[in-house]
Amino acid sequence: MDEQIIFFTSLNKCCKNNRMPRTAMKIEEVEAVRSELLAVAENLYEEGGPEAMSFRAIAQRYGCSNTMPYSYFGSKADIVDALRIRAYQWLQGVLEKAAAPATDPLEALRSLAAAYVEAACARPRIYELLYSQDGAKEETDPELVEAKWGALGVCQRVIEDAAASSAIRLRVDTVTTAQLFWASAHGLVSLHTGGFLVLGHSVDDLLPALFSTLTIGMFDQEVS
Repeated sequence: MDEQIIFFTSLNKCCKNNRMPRTAMKIEEVEAVRSELLAVAENLYEEGGPEAMSFRAIAQRYGCSNTMPYSYFGSKADIVDALRIRAYQWLQGVLEKAAAPATDPLEALRSLAAAYVEAACARPRIYELLYSQDGAKEETDPELVEAKWGALGVCQRVIEDAAASSAIRLRVDTVTTAQLFWASAHGLVSLHTGGFLVLGHSVDDLLPALFSTLTIGMFDQEVS
């Protein structure tokens, strides 16, 4: 595969004279351009939502012909699918970074919860891509499932470490525990980003109480 050659639009010539010559590009080069186009699409999505992320807008921002992005993505739904995977990978990186400095497993779990909510509230449009219905892939698509597990797996591993260290004794398995934490954090984020937290408590007020309540319900002992 390293020597495989694929023919795609020559970007330099395309941008200079809007003609469509073909030039040889290696797989790595194709993937590099595809990643650049996705970064542009992601920026447009974050700036203005799905309506702002048209093929024309991507081409204009990237500086190429309007037809060139179609060489890499067959439809807007294909772009959404790719952006959803990127969003899960982004969240995975956020969670891994949050958990890494903590030496205490429970502190790592608190850090994960805080990082999840903080990241989602800071980039709500990128966060909403996690649950977008505008893609072409089924939720059970292997590539999408792998990306989901990448993010959820960070939470599961931290819970496993806490259980292994005897810091906690779980009432349910680690996957169930991780999914319940995820669902609860998602609910809190959704209330915040939707503007529904208007009854005297902010997301910052509710997060510590949410963590304490979850730990009491899922662990065999209260966690302070």
